[in-house]
Amino acid sequence: MKTRLLSITSAALVVALTANAHVDDPKARDLLPPVHAPVFRASEGGSVAETFDASGILLKSWIPLNGFPGAPTSGNDCWGHVSPSGREYAIMGLSNGTGFVDITDPGNAQVVGHVTGPTSLWRCVKTFGQFCYAGSEGGNGVQVISLANIDGQSAGPRVSLVREVASAAATPATHTLFVDTASGFLYRAGGGSNGLRIYDLNADPSNPTLVGAWSDVYVHEAQVVTYSSGPYAGKQVAFCCGGANSGFVNTGVYIVDVTNKAAPVLMGFATYPGAKFCHQSWLSDDKARIYINDELDEGDTVGVTTTIVMNVANLSAPFAEGAFTNGNPAIGHNLYVGPGNKLYEANYRSGVRVFDLNASASNPPEIAHFDTWPGDDLPQFNGLWNVWPWFPSGTFIGSDLNRGLFVWQFGTPPVSFSYPDGLPSLVPPSGASVTIEAVPAAGQSIPAGAMQMRVSVAGAAPVTVPMSALGANRYRGAFPPMACGAAVTYSFVAELPSGTVVDPGGDRTATVATGEALAFDDPCETQGGWSLSVASDTATAGRWVNADPVGTTAQPEDDHTLAGTRCFVTGNGAVGGSAGAADVDGGTTTLISPAFDGRGAGATISYWRWFSNNQGQNPNSDTMPVSISADGGTTWTLLEDVAENAGTWVSRSFRIADFVVPTANMRLRFVAQDTGASSLVEAAVDDVRVSRLECVPPRPADLNADGVVDGVDLGIMLGGWGAGSGPADLNADGAVNGVDLGMLLGDWGA
Repeated sequence: MKTRLLSITSAALVVALTANAHVDDPKARDLLPPVHAPVFRASEGGSVAETFDASGILLKSWIPLNGFPGAPTSGNDCWGHVSPSGREYAIMGLSNGTGFVDITDPGNAQVVGHVTGPTSLWRCVKTFGQFCYAGSEGGNGVQVISLANIDGQSAGPRVSLVREVASAAATPATHTLFVDTASGFLYRAGGGSNGLRIYDLNADPSNPTLVGAWSDVYVHEAQVVTYSSGPYAGKQVAFCCGGANSGFVNTGVYIVDVTNKAAPVLMGFATYPGAKFCHQSWLSDDKARIYINDELDEGDTVGVTTTIVMNVANLSAPFAEGAFTNGNPAIGHNLYVGPGNKLYEANYRSGVRVFDLNASASNPPEIAHFDTWPGDDLPQFNGLWNVWPWFPSGTFIGSDLNRGLFVWQFGTPPVSFSYPDGLPSLVPPSGASVTIEAVPAAGQSIPAGAMQMRVSVAGAAPVTVPMSALGANRYRGAFPPMACGAAVTYSFVAELPSGTVVDPGGDRTATVATGEALAFDDPCETQGGWSLSVASDTATAGRWVNADPVGTTAQPEDDHTLAGTRCFVTGNGAVGGSAGAADVDGGTTTLISPAFDGRGAGATISYWRWFSNNQGQNPNSDTMPVSISADGGTTWTLLEDVAENAGTWVSRSFRIADFVVPTANMRLRFVAQDTGASSLVEAAVDDVRVSRLECVPPRPADLNADGVVDGVDLGIMLGGWGAGSGPADLNADGAVNGVDLGMLLGDWGA
């Protein structure tokens, strides 16, 4: 794989973003399908469907998007509510409305209500007394939702829509909301090119009344604070993140006196070095500083998650005091100063990050994290959207674009698990052992017989396998004999007197086999037997070629093969040319593989693919269907219809028998197409393989494991002659003797 440097200017990025319908359109560009998984509740003692990296934070419940009514396709904001009875509720913004979840027992979170709203990627929710307010970029103004019956004291729905409130003088869209609970006013920020729209909640919180606006610049988010002491006592002050030209020009923090709702006054403004898009901020407890996240600096200006610190002790003369980072590349999104003077940050692909402001107000250390995006911390718009830390119990919550609602508490697990010898992905049919390390936390102990392995074969009910103690906190468990090719799920638990502790890694998967053999392996360095078109193709540009790809904002610069340079790609423009110079235009272009043998136990086809369709006038209007044929190319069965704009090479793997009956004359097909509304389409394919499982019986006499029983193995046996049990004791009778020699000679040359 070669590397050719690309240069994308900041100005080009701004043009690309402002050309879209909304300044946050990178979220739409990077949007991936929701992750569907079983609901996890720690009180039920089950395992988590995914492995989340964490330190100092315990997962108590996880409700994926499929756990909410109406099949939402994405999540967004979250907020909290404590009812008069003291019960605690998470409020979750969803693409299809607002969800309400009882988290009074954080390990047993239960959805108790849902109010449908306009379909939108963006929704914001806030509370005041017994009402929740929800606004979205989808319009309909602000939904007023009653929480009076959220505890379920009476019959009927526990939450209900009271009305929708909008100003006829402005767009019904809303980007974010804020409620200053001390003064009783609701603030709508953004939505189109709006600044602030201000509503009075005091007279009737079920029917907010528009009483003012501030429209000097676009406001993306605002925090409004009523000062109760000091030189600003009695003032209501809005800290507004935004700027002109949808927030991109003179981006920064605008400090506005909103005490007189009919005539708000700008008190001060400040920006900061490297400012790209001032997104959201929060005031410190002592009101001396605000902490700011810039949604577009990571990956461009600064390259790592950066939190800006701005001094606002003098509201008329704010200034950038500095910035700090944890060295992570993920994008910072929303942050809050919560209980204990901790700064909670929702940083997209690196999850929630918690910093200790007691240690330093300007450069706090990170003290805990929980990463809701397994796999990477890339600066892309996926993962954790928001966090809310103010529940009296100490519980805190996070809302994830792709994975739904997370419920957390601070702490360390009673037992920490590790795997000194790794974990198997292949298990021989005869069975095998696995060793783990389980270390109890301070004050905890693991009783004898407490460690267990749970094994499920081919979807059957799990079988509990006791693990034997090896000393030094190590334990060993053994898989039972299993059929070749079967799928195996296994996990580890500690049955402590205080309850069951499940390995946070959850269910691991393996396949019953001794190895894999490649039946087809093509690094795509040449065209070989591939077909680059079919008679029905209609594309007028961007047809499949085998080439060294020329990188653009839509097309890869490098192939995937580590030692290669070429792949199959849809057209190749000139170096430095525009992204649309050689993209797919006007129809379809088809790539078909040579014939391959797809038979054999567990035969799997895998490939690396690139797909881009998030640019142009109508982004995300096309897909790339990938199909397989079992009759040489006459009939086709869909494997996947690619709509994912990952911006990177993506590996996909499919078990052939799950789609068609495997044969010796199979083919794979990729169809890149520009058949929807005008958009930019680029695709690429590399490293196509077909593998099958091998289940070769073990050969105990092959003592040096070189695949053959010969004189070397005989020498090893004679060297251990007369000794006690060991590898050369083939019949396991406790001695290496003539019986073992006879077994070795019987296997000679095999």
